[in-house]
Amino acid sequence: MLYSFHPYLKYFALLGLVPWSESCAHSQFVQKLYSAFLIILNAVNFGISINFPQSSELFLSLMVNVIVFVAKIVCVAVIVLQMMVHYDDYFRFCMEIKYLGLRLQCELKIHVGRLKWQSYAKILALGIGCLVTVLPSIYVALNGSLLYFWSSLLSILIIRMQFVLMLLYVDLLGQHASLFGKRLQNVLECHLMGANCSLDSNANRLCSLDFLLALKQCHMELYHLFTHFNDLFGWSILATYVVLFSDSTVNIYWTQQVLAEVYQYKYLYATFSVFLPSFVNILVFCRYGEFCQRQSVMIGSYLRNLSFHPSIGRETSYKDLLTEFIMQVEQNLLTINAEGFMNADNSLLMSILAAKVTYLIVLMQFSSV
Repeated sequence: MLYSFHPYLKYFALLGLVPWSESCAHSQFVQKLYSAFLIILNAVNFGISINFPQSSELFLSLMVNVIVFVAKIVCVAVIVLQMMVHYDDYFRFCMEIKYLGLRLQCELKIHVGRLKWQSYAKILALGIGCLVTVLPSIYVALNGSLLYFWSSLLSILIIRMQFVLMLLYVDLLGQHASLFGKRLQNVLECHLMGANCSLDSNANRLCSLDFLLALKQCHMELYHLFTHFNDLFGWSILATYVVLFSDSTVNIYWTQQVLAEVYQYKYLYATFSVFLPSFVNILVFCRYGEFCQRQSVMIGSYLRNLSFHPSIGRETSYKDLLTEFIMQVEQNLLTINAEGFMNADNSLLMSILAAKVTYLIVLMQFSSV
């Protein structure tokens, strides 16, 4: 499915986020040089900006600005470098999604199709929102002093667009996990009804041993797809979350400073234009990750319910295969993981909110000294 999107997604190569071409070795080499240029450009911007101290700024505000600026530069370097290193793996990931979709259609008789229009609308709205919310910050920077904004503008665009792309990939993974879970639910329902359900005119039975084996193999491919995604984008997810967390937390602090009349009220436009999209992106990505994790739990639940059915005990080969399948699902969870540091789910969202409150209290205490 990603192959069908690539004619549109390839323009994100201008930000170093996706490969431009799969077959042309020359274009691959040129893009790697371009990605290296983006990293060097951000490093040069950082060096130039840091060498011009802002003596008019409060020390705490200046320190916070520098920390966030450094986090953005490092995050962009991680994102672009990871795509450079995994240039060929990106198309391998696309091919794996295509093969899994074909296998679901041919062996499990699942119509994969395209994403729902609600998913397209959601991702498109997030992408447009991430771009539009940069405008208030540009307005404030043109009409006043917004520290390090122009130097980090490219970094902001790269980070936000990378997050939108990762939401698209996770949505695709979640759709495949959901379709797989629904087919497994059909198997459970057929056993509960005692029916000899058929999928097509060839009388391929939902309750057959061969069909259970096909389900087991497809689940393993689905797990490998999740693992490949985590390997491909794990460091990008981690770096992006660090930036979104620090950026949104710091902008809440600056909002408090504006309300305390330390800064002019026009800076509220800039703080809200950073805090809102950052928080929304964190929320949506955690919800997408939670959806995938719940699908994994539901798949395990269907299999355990199936193992308790009376008819299963009479078929030794079916029971043995089902036991292996249950162990496989329990050991190979379908989760979005950032290099082992965290899983993207609701618990991560709660941890982020708790950490925000803690750091805001610390910043406010320092600002009152």
